[in-house]
Amino acid sequence: MTKTTSFSTKRLVSDAVFIALYVALSFASVRIGGFKLTIAALPTVLCAVVCGPVDAMLVGLLGAFLEQLLTYGVTPTTALWILPPAVRGLMVGLLAAPQLRRRRYPLFFALCVAAGLLVSCGNTLAFYVDAKLYHYYEYHVIFGVFFERLLIGAATSLLTAAPVPPLARALAHAGLGGGRAA
Repeated sequence: MTKTTSFSTKRLVSDAVFIALYVALSFASVRIGGFKLTIAALPTVLCAVVCGPVDAMLVGLLGAFLEQLLTYGVTPTTALWILPPAVRGLMVGLLAAPQLRRRRYPLFFALCVAAGLLVSCGNTLAFYVDAKLYHYYEYHVIFGVFFERLLIGAATSLLTAAPVPPLARALAHAGLGGGRAA
């Protein structure tokens, strides 16, 4: 077996574990009205730091797809619901992870929060399209609480990013990610 095959197998297995964690954490969330309090993004952010932006994008995309599939099945708006978590993985992997490796913690956390705000906006757009398509649209339910959604998105992103530095160091020490972690 060559090193490339071994690395590919390790990468595939680590991505699968991150995806499984994403799905498990998404079902361990708390729903209050139209809000969802969750740390399901933790595997995506951790994967972005340890494995890179492409793997993190796949973890966000496939994790969100499996959550949608298990909760609602495949609908015309499924793609809209799974794109924001994929964008988070890409954004954190490209922008925030290098800051963590340089030990620029405030910038890392700020970029994780920015990614969370982008996800909140994407989810609000998906919610709007879904509501229009299925005729349950009410302005106050979707846009009347937009700033509260952003606040919750920022807070959960910060809480999600907080354990990433020590977890990434532990995973890098265990040999995952090729020494990319901080």
